[in-house]
Amino acid sequence: MVPGGIQEDDANMDAAAQRARVAGLFDQLSPGYDQNGVPWFTPIGARLVELTAPRPGDRAIDVGAGRGAATFALLEAVGRLGHVTAVDLSSAMLDLLRSAAHERGITNLDVRVGEASPEHLEAGPFDALTASLVLFFDPEPDLTFGRWLALLRPGARIGLSTFGPTDEAWTAAEAVLLRHAPPALLDARTTGRVGPFASTGSMATLFQNAGATDVTSRDDPLEVTLPDAAAWRSWTMTLGLRQLWEAVPSDQLDGVLAEVSTALEADRGDDGMLHLTQQVRYTTGSAGTLARTD
Repeated sequence: MVPGGIQEDDANMDAAAQRARVAGLFDQLSPGYDQNGVPWFTPIGARLVELTAPRPGDRAIDVGAGRGAATFALLEAVGRLGHVTAVDLSSAMLDLLRSAAHERGITNLDVRVGEASPEHLEAGPFDALTASLVLFFDPEPDLTFGRWLALLRPGARIGLSTFGPTDEAWTAAEAVLLRHAPPALLDARTTGRVGPFASTGSMATLFQNAGATDVTSRDDPLEVTLPDAAAWRSWTMTLGLRQLWEAVPSDQLDGVLAEVSTALEADRGDDGMLHLTQQVRYTTGSAGTLARTD
Protein backbone atom coordinates (compact mmCIF):
# COMPACT_ATOMS: atom_id res chain seq x y z
CA MET A 1 0.00 0.00 0.00
CA VAL A 2 1.03 3.61 -0.48
CA PRO A 3 -0.11 6.67 1.50
CA GLY A 4 -3.80 7.44 1.20
CA GLY A 5 -4.83 3.80 0.86
CA ILE A 6 -4.02 3.60 -2.86
CA GLN A 7 -2.83 0.22 -4.06
CA GLU A 8 0.82 0.29 -5.14
CA ASP A 9 -0.05 -1.09 -8.61
CA ASP A 10 -2.58 1.73 -9.06
CA ALA A 11 0.02 4.29 -8.02
CA ASN A 12 2.53 2.83 -10.49
CA MET A 13 -0.09 2.96 -13.23
CA ASP A 14 -0.79 6.58 -12.39
CA ALA A 15 2.93 7.43 -12.56
CA ALA A 16 3.19 5.61 -15.89
CA ALA A 17 0.19 7.55 -17.20
CA GLN A 18 1.77 10.85 -16.15
CA ARG A 19 5.01 9.96 -17.91
CA ALA A 20 3.01 9.07 -21.01
CA ARG A 21 1.40 12.52 -20.84
CA VAL A 22 4.85 14.11 -20.64
CA ALA A 23 5.96 12.13 -23.70
CA GLY A 24 2.84 13.18 -25.58
CA LEU A 25 3.31 16.83 -24.67
CA PHE A 26 6.88 16.93 -25.94
CA ASP A 27 6.06 14.92 -29.05
CA GLN A 28 3.58 17.70 -29.83
CA LEU A 29 6.05 20.50 -29.05
CA SER A 30 9.03 18.94 -30.84
CA PRO A 31 8.81 20.54 -34.33
CA GLY A 32 9.18 24.13 -33.09
CA TYR A 33 10.67 23.47 -29.68
CA ASP A 34 13.08 26.28 -28.79
CA GLN A 35 13.50 27.12 -32.48
CA ASN A 36 12.63 30.82 -32.66
CA GLY A 37 16.11 32.23 -32.11
CA VAL A 38 15.94 33.11 -28.40
CA PRO A 39 18.98 31.64 -26.58
CA TRP A 40 17.47 29.43 -23.90
CA PHE A 41 17.94 25.66 -23.64
CA THR A 42 21.33 25.67 -25.38
CA PRO A 43 23.09 28.04 -22.93
CA ILE A 44 21.41 26.27 -20.01
CA GLY A 45 22.61 22.90 -21.28
CA ALA A 46 26.12 24.19 -21.91
CA ARG A 47 26.36 25.71 -18.43
CA LEU A 48 25.08 22.49 -16.87
CA VAL A 49 27.75 20.45 -18.61
CA GLU A 50 30.42 22.97 -17.61
CA LEU A 51 29.47 22.72 -13.93
CA THR A 52 29.07 18.93 -14.03
CA ALA A 53 32.62 18.73 -15.40
CA PRO A 54 32.72 15.41 -17.26
CA ARG A 55 36.18 14.39 -18.46
CA PRO A 56 37.49 13.48 -21.91
CA GLY A 57 36.89 9.78 -22.52
CA ASP A 58 33.96 9.52 -20.10
CA ARG A 59 30.91 7.40 -20.81
CA ALA A 60 28.08 9.82 -20.09
CA ILE A 61 24.28 9.82 -20.12
CA ASP A 62 21.97 12.76 -20.80
CA VAL A 63 18.49 12.17 -19.36
CA GLY A 64 15.56 14.02 -20.87
CA ALA A 65 17.82 14.90 -23.78
CA GLY A 66 15.12 16.45 -25.96
CA ARG A 67 16.63 17.98 -29.10
CA GLY A 68 20.11 17.89 -27.56
CA ALA A 69 20.66 21.17 -25.69
CA ALA A 70 22.91 19.44 -23.17
CA THR A 71 23.72 16.37 -25.28
CA PHE A 72 25.90 18.18 -27.80
CA ALA A 73 27.77 20.03 -25.05
CA LEU A 74 28.29 16.69 -23.31
CA LEU A 75 29.62 15.13 -26.53
CA GLU A 76 32.10 17.96 -26.88
CA ALA A 77 33.23 17.55 -23.27
CA VAL A 78 33.85 13.78 -23.47
CA GLY A 79 35.47 14.05 -26.89
CA ARG A 80 35.89 11.47 -29.61
CA LEU A 81 37.19 8.89 -27.14
CA GLY A 82 34.12 9.27 -24.94
CA HIS A 83 30.54 8.16 -25.50
CA VAL A 84 27.12 9.66 -24.73
CA THR A 85 23.78 7.92 -24.32
CA ALA A 86 20.80 10.26 -24.81
CA VAL A 87 17.51 9.16 -23.23
CA ASP A 88 14.06 10.74 -23.48
CA LEU A 89 10.43 9.70 -23.20
CA SER A 90 9.60 11.59 -26.40
CA SER A 91 10.41 9.66 -29.55
CA ALA A 92 9.73 12.75 -31.69
CA MET A 93 12.33 14.78 -29.81
CA LEU A 94 14.89 12.01 -30.18
CA ASP A 95 14.19 11.67 -33.91
CA LEU A 96 15.23 15.32 -34.26
CA LEU A 97 18.28 14.79 -32.03
CA ARG A 98 19.32 11.75 -34.06
CA SER A 99 18.97 13.69 -37.30
CA ALA A 100 21.03 16.63 -35.97
CA ALA A 101 23.76 14.27 -34.76
CA HIS A 102 23.88 12.59 -38.18
CA GLU A 103 24.25 15.98 -39.89
CA ARG A 104 27.20 16.75 -37.60
CA GLY A 105 28.87 13.43 -38.34
CA ILE A 106 28.66 12.27 -34.71
CA THR A 107 29.26 8.55 -34.25
CA ASN A 108 29.75 8.22 -30.48
CA LEU A 109 26.10 8.81 -29.54
CA ASP A 110 23.47 6.24 -28.62
CA VAL A 111 19.84 7.44 -28.58
CA ARG A 112 17.28 5.57 -26.46
CA VAL A 113 13.54 6.17 -26.08
CA GLY A 114 12.19 5.41 -22.60
CA GLU A 115 13.10 5.74 -18.95
CA ALA A 116 16.60 6.07 -17.55
CA SER A 117 16.73 3.26 -15.01
CA PRO A 118 18.57 -0.04 -14.59
CA GLU A 119 15.36 -1.88 -15.54
CA HIS A 120 15.04 -0.08 -18.87
CA LEU A 121 18.66 0.66 -19.74
CA GLU A 122 21.32 -2.03 -19.74
CA ALA A 123 24.17 0.31 -20.61
CA GLY A 124 26.40 1.49 -17.81
CA PRO A 125 27.81 2.12 -15.37
CA PHE A 126 28.30 5.70 -16.54
CA ASP A 127 30.96 8.20 -15.53
CA ALA A 128 28.69 11.26 -15.75
CA LEU A 129 24.99 12.11 -15.89
CA THR A 130 23.25 15.32 -16.90
CA ALA A 131 19.52 16.09 -16.82
CA SER A 132 18.51 19.58 -17.91
CA LEU A 133 15.08 20.93 -16.94
CA VAL A 134 13.42 17.52 -16.75
CA LEU A 135 13.15 16.00 -13.25
CA PHE A 136 10.33 18.33 -12.15
CA PHE A 137 8.06 16.73 -14.76
CA ASP A 138 8.39 13.33 -13.08
CA PRO A 139 5.62 12.27 -10.67
CA GLU A 140 8.14 10.50 -8.41
CA PRO A 141 11.26 12.71 -8.45
CA ASP A 142 12.96 11.18 -5.42
CA LEU A 143 12.54 7.61 -6.66
CA THR A 144 13.46 8.53 -10.21
CA PHE A 145 16.60 10.37 -9.14
CA GLY A 146 17.64 7.30 -7.17
CA ARG A 147 17.18 5.16 -10.29
CA TRP A 148 19.38 7.55 -12.24
CA LEU A 149 22.14 7.26 -9.67
CA ALA A 150 21.91 3.48 -9.88
CA LEU A 151 23.20 3.80 -13.46
CA LEU A 152 26.45 5.39 -12.31
CA ARG A 153 29.77 4.18 -11.02
CA PRO A 154 30.88 5.38 -7.58
CA GLY A 155 32.31 8.86 -7.86
CA ALA A 156 30.57 9.63 -11.16
CA ARG A 157 29.58 13.25 -11.70
CA ILE A 158 25.90 14.27 -11.65
CA GLY A 159 24.38 17.55 -12.82
CA LEU A 160 20.76 18.73 -12.86
CA SER A 161 19.30 22.05 -13.94
CA THR A 162 15.94 23.25 -12.66
CA PHE A 163 14.26 26.65 -12.46
CA GLY A 164 14.82 29.26 -9.80
CA PRO A 165 12.73 32.45 -9.61
CA THR A 166 12.03 34.85 -12.45
CA ASP A 167 12.14 38.62 -12.04
CA GLU A 168 9.03 40.40 -10.77
CA ALA A 169 7.71 41.42 -14.19
CA TRP A 170 8.12 37.94 -15.65
CA THR A 171 6.50 36.41 -12.56
CA ALA A 172 3.53 38.79 -12.87
CA ALA A 173 3.10 37.94 -16.56
CA GLU A 174 3.07 34.21 -15.83
CA ALA A 175 0.58 34.77 -13.01
CA VAL A 176 -1.87 36.14 -15.58
CA LEU A 177 -1.59 32.88 -17.54
CA LEU A 178 -1.65 30.64 -14.49
CA ARG A 179 -5.16 31.86 -13.64
CA HIS A 180 -6.30 29.75 -16.59
CA ALA A 181 -4.09 26.75 -15.87
CA PRO A 182 -5.87 23.39 -16.11
CA PRO A 183 -5.65 20.87 -13.25
CA ALA A 184 -2.45 18.80 -13.04
CA LEU A 185 -0.67 21.04 -15.51
CA LEU A 186 2.56 19.43 -16.72
CA ASP A 187 4.70 22.55 -16.66
CA ALA A 188 7.75 23.66 -14.73
CA ARG A 189 5.86 26.74 -13.58
CA THR A 190 3.64 24.57 -11.36
CA THR A 191 5.81 21.52 -10.66
CA GLY A 192 9.30 22.98 -10.86
CA ARG A 193 9.21 25.37 -7.92
CA VAL A 194 7.77 23.27 -5.12
CA GLY A 195 8.91 20.28 -3.07
CA PRO A 196 12.56 19.38 -3.76
CA PHE A 197 12.72 22.09 -6.46
CA ALA A 198 11.79 24.99 -4.18
CA SER A 199 15.31 26.20 -3.34
CA THR A 200 19.00 25.50 -3.68
CA GLY A 201 18.87 23.98 -0.21
CA SER A 202 16.08 21.55 -1.05
CA MET A 203 17.85 20.50 -4.25
CA ALA A 204 21.02 19.83 -2.27
CA THR A 205 18.94 17.73 0.14
CA LEU A 206 17.51 15.72 -2.76
CA PHE A 207 21.04 14.83 -3.84
CA GLN A 208 22.27 14.09 -0.32
CA ASN A 209 19.26 11.90 0.52
CA ALA A 210 20.08 9.80 -2.55
CA GLY A 211 23.64 9.30 -1.30
CA ALA A 212 25.38 11.89 -3.48
CA THR A 213 28.44 13.66 -2.12
CA ASP A 214 30.31 16.91 -2.87
CA VAL A 215 26.96 18.57 -3.56
CA THR A 216 26.63 22.19 -4.61
CA SER A 217 23.53 24.08 -5.74
CA ARG A 218 23.53 27.59 -7.19
CA ASP A 219 21.30 30.00 -9.10
CA ASP A 220 22.70 31.72 -12.20
CA PRO A 221 20.80 34.46 -14.06
CA LEU A 222 19.83 34.04 -17.72
CA GLU A 223 18.52 37.12 -19.51
CA VAL A 224 16.03 36.98 -22.36
CA THR A 225 15.75 40.11 -24.53
CA LEU A 226 12.55 40.64 -26.53
CA PRO A 227 10.82 43.65 -28.12
CA ASP A 228 7.35 43.26 -26.62
CA ALA A 229 4.70 40.98 -25.11
CA ALA A 230 3.71 39.62 -28.54
CA ALA A 231 7.28 38.36 -28.99
CA TRP A 232 7.19 36.86 -25.49
CA ARG A 233 4.02 35.02 -26.42
CA SER A 234 5.53 33.80 -29.69
CA TRP A 235 8.61 32.52 -27.87
CA THR A 236 6.75 30.86 -25.00
CA MET A 237 4.48 29.11 -27.50
CA THR A 238 7.56 27.06 -28.47
CA LEU A 239 8.06 25.96 -24.83
CA GLY A 240 6.01 24.10 -22.23
CA LEU A 241 4.29 27.41 -21.47
CA ARG A 242 2.30 26.80 -24.64
CA GLN A 243 -0.09 24.78 -22.47
CA LEU A 244 -0.95 27.90 -20.53
CA TRP A 245 -1.68 29.95 -23.64
CA GLU A 246 -3.82 27.16 -25.08
CA ALA A 247 -5.84 27.03 -21.85
CA VAL A 248 -6.92 30.67 -22.31
CA PRO A 249 -10.43 30.87 -23.88
CA SER A 250 -10.21 32.43 -27.33
CA ASP A 251 -12.59 35.24 -26.40
CA GLN A 252 -10.28 36.22 -23.51
CA LEU A 253 -6.95 36.02 -25.35
CA ASP A 254 -6.75 39.72 -26.26
CA GLY A 255 -7.41 40.76 -22.69
CA VAL A 256 -4.86 38.29 -21.31
CA LEU A 257 -2.21 39.50 -23.76
CA ALA A 258 -2.93 43.09 -22.72
CA GLU A 259 -2.45 42.16 -19.05
CA VAL A 260 0.76 40.34 -19.87
CA SER A 261 2.00 43.36 -21.80
CA THR A 262 1.31 45.64 -18.83
CA ALA A 263 3.16 43.27 -16.48
CA LEU A 264 6.22 42.98 -18.72
CA GLU A 265 6.62 46.74 -19.16
CA ALA A 266 8.46 46.91 -15.85
CA ASP A 267 11.36 45.13 -17.59
CA ARG A 268 11.58 47.70 -20.42
CA GLY A 269 15.15 48.96 -20.68
CA ASP A 270 16.62 52.23 -21.93
CA ASP A 271 17.23 50.52 -25.28
CA GLY A 272 13.49 50.01 -25.71
CA MET A 273 13.72 46.22 -25.27
CA LEU A 274 12.29 43.97 -22.57
CA HIS A 275 15.06 42.43 -20.45
CA LEU A 276 13.61 39.41 -18.63
CA THR A 277 15.66 37.46 -16.12
CA GLN A 278 15.25 33.80 -15.19
CA GLN A 279 17.38 32.30 -12.43
CA VAL A 280 18.49 28.82 -13.48
CA ARG A 281 19.35 26.44 -10.66
CA TYR A 282 22.31 24.11 -11.21
CA THR A 283 22.87 21.29 -8.72
CA THR A 284 25.88 19.02 -9.03
CA GLY A 285 27.49 16.25 -7.04
CA SER A 286 29.20 12.88 -7.14
CA ALA A 287 27.53 9.48 -7.05
CA GLY A 288 27.87 7.76 -3.71
CA THR A 289 26.20 4.87 -1.95
CA LEU A 290 23.51 4.11 -4.56
CA ALA A 291 25.91 3.92 -7.48
CA ARG A 292 26.56 0.69 -9.33
CA THR A 293 29.68 -1.27 -8.53
CA ASP A 294 29.57 -3.80 -11.39
